[in-house]
Amino acid sequence: MKVDDELKELKASEARAIQAVHKIAAEIRPVLAEDLLRYPAREVRRRFVADPEFAGRLPDAAIAGMKDAVAARAARARDEIMARMEEEAAWLAGVDAGGPGKSLAENEALWAPTRLAAEVVAAALKEYGFPDDGEAPDYRMPTWFIGGKYLPGLAEKYWALMAEVREVRSRTGELEQKRVRDALAKRWDES
Repeated sequence: MKVDDELKELKASEARAIQAVHKIAAEIRPVLAEDLLRYPAREVRRRFVADPEFAGRLPDAAIAGMKDAVAARAARARDEIMARMEEEAAWLAGVDAGGPGKSLAENEALWAPTRLAAEVVAAALKEYGFPDDGEAPDYRMPTWFIGGKYLPGLAEKYWALMAEVREVRSRTGELEQKRVRDALAKRWDES
């Protein structure tokens, strides 16, 4: 097969893989959106229940106000995170990650916006006077079914696609270098 034909085939393979990344991203985003909306309240509740002495001092009105405030902030954070996760560059940044991962968090460019959800939790804990337990809030990819979807399985498919794109790009680079070397050799021979 001629180098130009193989390059054309590789470009088509890369385009198909990138289209598959768009498809898996479209599957992942609603799952994350749902969990990101629930995470702050889930985490604040976990800390509330874990500290009976502190929780016992809070009046019911303060708890209700806290829940409302956390829900409103969670919705704003979720919307901002999802807007950032629309960017193709963030999804394709996984090509440059060290290797296939088990979590989307291993693609730092993609996962970084989720820190906003942890910031919602941290702000609520501070604002409502929760005792410092030394554990900073950290949003982690959910490992349970959400809306019938299992995010670890989707992440596995995502990382397989990243490996495919990485492999195609590597082979494309090799062929482009071969084409340059062949052209230089031909030029040398003809001079």
